[in-house]
Amino acid sequence: MFRLNHNDAVELEYQICRLYKCNRGGVSGLADADNFESNPMCAAYMVISYIYAKGLEINDYDDEYDRFICTYENIFNHSDEYNMQLEVSHYIDEISNIVDQYI
Repeated sequence: MFRLNHNDAVELEYQICRLYKCNRGGVSGLADADNFESNPMCAAYMVISYIYAKGLEINDYDDEYDRFICTYENIFNHSDEYNMQLEVSHYIDEISNIVDQYI
């Protein structure tokens, strides 16, 4: 899987900490840039899991979350086929937008 640069991983850490209202290393150590560097999809799984665990999902968005997960799993697993700087930027923006909807 694609490895994020540390600055991008820090941004994902920030978004997850906002959502979970925790500090770095919260959620059993998962809310940590070091984790997201090597596991960028972990941030998406954490966001979507939070939404479902809290019962906040809206049926209209279920397909959107499925699309989001599938799209970025494909991108990160086939990073040599994409402009990763652009795709990572889009990924972070989408995570941020989803978090904004739920905080």
